[in-house]
Amino acid sequence: MGNSIQAYVLMDIEIGQLDKVVEQLRLIQQANKIAVVTGHYDIIMRIQVESLEQLYDITVQRIHTIPGIRETTTAVIEKIYVVH
Repeated sequence: MGNSIQAYVLMDIEIGQLDKVVEQLRLIQQANKIAVVTGHYDIIMRIQVESLEQLYDITVQRIHTIPGIRETTTAVIEKIYVVH
């Protein structure tokens, strides 16, 4: 994807639902990384899409409908720095 849009979707998950949520997130083709993390959020997923409209559709129609997800925050990546 040449001019693709990447974003992080941070998710707060209900207790006991983590594995079921990850199983559903893995079905989203545009997801390229899913990480289980500590802190305020339980999962951070990196997603790559072709447009903001596609990002909206995936977050609202796919992610928000997964049982066990309590809350999400989406952060669009503006620039990526490569560190060596």
